Amino acid sequence: MNLTDYLDPVSLEKPDEYFISRPNLFGKEINIHTPDFEIGDLNQYSMAILGVPEDRNSFNKGSSLAPEKIRGQLYQLNRPGNNLKIIDLGNLKQGNTFNDTYTALREVLQNLLENNITVILVGGTQELTIPVFQNFERTRNDINLTTIDRTLDVVKDTVRTTAETYLTEILFKKRSLFKYCNLGHQIHITDKNNVDLVNKLYHNAYRLGEIRSEISLVEPILRDTDIVSFDISAIRQSDAPAFFNPSPSGFTSEEACQLARYSGLSDRLSVFGVFEMNPKFDILLQSANLAAQIIWYFIDGFGCRIAEMPASGNKNFKTFIVGNADLDYEITFYKSTVTDRWWMEVPNLKKDGPMIISCSYSDYKQACEQEVPDLWLKSFQKLS
Repeated sequence: MNLTDYLDPVSLEKPDEYFISRPNLFGKEINIHTPDFEIGDLNQYSMAILGVPEDRNSFNKGSSLAPEKIRGQLYQLNRPGNNLKIIDLGNLKQGNTFNDTYTALREVLQNLLENNITVILVGGTQELTIPVFQNFERTRNDINLTTIDRTLDVVKDTVRTTAETYLTEILFKKRSLFKYCNLGHQIHITDKNNVDLVNKLYHNAYRLGEIRSEISLVEPILRDTDIVSFDISAIRQSDAPAFFNPSPSGFTSEEACQLARYSGLSDRLSVFGVFEMNPKFDILLQSANLAAQIIWYFIDGFGCRIAEMPASGNKNFKTFIVGNADLDYEITFYKSTVTDRWWMEVPNLKKDGPMIISCSYSDYKQACEQEVPDLWLKSFQKLS
């Protein structure tokens, strides 16, 4: 396919002289698809930025303006300290309908992922997660999806899939979904029935308070995911006001950047999307600046990725086997001596060998106290 048929090149106003004079700017250190610079051979890149200016299937009208605003702030940050080859592809051309845009996004993503390029999507609204997921379904039957959102976008009996209901489509109609998790929902605005529904399907939803008490506990979740869909409304209004219906509660800017860096560190993750930022409600480009920082920290984490997985005979792992009086199985844990990260085995009754999933030291401690880790139990239930 010819990518330029699907893309509008980057077009930004000239930055202030102050930024032009600064060395090592992000916008100077990456390749940018402009009318004067063609995309060329994709094989030279490990990461691509793609704007998707689409908001016609959401109440958050105006978020289609976000890609250029975020891009303008990102270019003014310093280049992350790594040698990644990155290209900004510009913006996906808006189709005649939002469904046309979804189709184009699937096609472009397929091309990029086939070239082993990790994609940063700059939206647009969050139901763009659906065409992202659909693209993975073409080649995968065990997709892990993580959303970062202040609520769960589920309406069980909806007749229309929108940015406010898109999870219904994924949770009920997609057989390729293995593990879903939402990070940061707020119980005062989230329907308890939706939380119960997610748990009933053996998925997970972690409250904002749970994560804020020990944010490192979500690192294994992000380490095992293929797609991260970040709704900017998950961040509190004082840090990111650019949403049509903001909340005074939510993640801080520092916590949002930490979640992004954990996502970047995951050697499984291929698509990271930042959605719902609406410049119409922004104040002094505050939200655009934070969205740019979120992307920056994702890239910083990506540059520090270490591909590791427990394997027989690998001397970089220590093995711990924990028995449980209430289980017919022992739980085998692995700890990396390089990164101190943890994994555990879950019996897979559909296959010969167990599945190895990421976990935390807290899961190991819980097992040692004769409690079955929730992550192990839900994974076992899915595999049984």
